[in-house]
Amino acid sequence: MWTRERAIVYLNETLNTLRQQDDLSPDNPQVTETLRCLVATLRTWHRDAFGADLANDPALAEARTELPRLCGAAECQMEKWWCRKALASDAPERVLWEFWYLPNYLSLHNAETALAGPAPLRQTVFLGSGALPLTAILLAQADERARVRCVDMDWEACALAEALIGALGLQDRIAVQHARGEACDVPKDAAVICASLLDAPGLYAHLAASGVARLLVRDVEGVYCWLYRPADRPGPPFRQRARTAPSSTRINITRHFERRCSSQGLGAGWPGP
Repeated sequence: MWTRERAIVYLNETLNTLRQQDDLSPDNPQVTETLRCLVATLRTWHRDAFGADLANDPALAEARTELPRLCGAAECQMEKWWCRKALASDAPERVLWEFWYLPNYLSLHNAETALAGPAPLRQTVFLGSGALPLTAILLAQADERARVRCVDMDWEACALAEALIGALGLQDRIAVQHARGEACDVPKDAAVICASLLDAPGLYAHLAASGVARLLVRDVEGVYCWLYRPADRPGPPFRQRARTAPSSTRINITRHFERRCSSQGLGAGWPGP
């Protein structure tokens, strides 16, 4: 049975363990086990409605900032590690199906597809896509007419993602661009997905100036704030239309925003694909 005192000790110990590591990749078994335990623990807390207010405890002030940062760095290394593993295999798609967190991504993909409503995510720009752009891959595999552009500021992640997309034979549906999100050209008729690790302070102003109408922002609530920092939310001209429900099968929630038309109020629907 978890108590508040035990949870505080656990989160601070987890922070200290990750801080002491020189290698945050899956090559370090201590990192892998520490993060596996953290994710499993947070899912249990979510299921049991425990610990939602821990982030406000002064004893966890440092962990509140540093733990998501270290988890984010570890996730970037994990994605690169799995991408290299897939590229080294003669069956890269089979390796992807062995990915530890694939069920989370499948659940997230299904929830976001449902959230988009009647207009499919056929033309999509995926910002902060990383080395293992599973969202783009799932969209492209589900619809041969899909066209997805993956954008990331990490050149190594882009190179790995591009190689993986080629190995999967999806290069005619998925393109990769090395750029900052707030500097890339975004078609106004594309749906934009903002990943959880995206760090782009001027992004929403850029998307508004580009005329973007559909925006899906990945966020976290409750105990999952120990894995990711909560996302900034766009202001006008965007307005939240819907959101996914919190779930123990996926870490993120996704907020669905659409552009408010100045002459008509909140738009009645999506533009065509």
